[in-house]
Amino acid sequence: MKQIILNFGIATFLSLIIVACNTANNDTETNANDTAAGVANTDTSSMPAYDPALDPWNVEAPFAKKFGDTLGIKMFEVTLKPGDSVALHRHPDHTLYVVQGGKISITTQGGGQQELELPTGAGFVNATTTHSGKNIGNTTVRLLVTDIHRPRGNR
Repeated sequence: MKQIILNFGIATFLSLIIVACNTANNDTETNANDTAAGVANTDTSSMPAYDPALDPWNVEAPFAKKFGDTLGIKMFEVTLKPGDSVALHRHPDHTLYVVQGGKISITTQGGGQQELELPTGAGFVNATTTHSGKNIGNTTVRLLVTDIHRPRGNR
């Protein structure tokens, strides 16, 4: 089982690198003679500024094991026992793979509370979000999270 999870993580990581490299190559070709245009076309208005106090790795550290932090991609596993809570934190674009499922409650900043039953083996791709969470079930929940820090361009 660990080998399957490791293979999934590696495949996800490599896929993200390939997509990022492809995007970078397209941007380089488009703006090869105009570096300033590449900077001017970066739109980060929809992304909140980075705040280390809300970084998931900093907030979830008591529950997390980091696998990697390179090239703007941070991968870690979060383990929440029944009753464990994670304070308010912000993910950039991110993926989530459910290693061990269970029932959680998520409260988004400025939004409502949502209870989710996460089945083992489920995967999700999510946009930037700020939320807190709690394991409200009777089983330990383990999640493989990949945060993707990247600028956004006007396209």
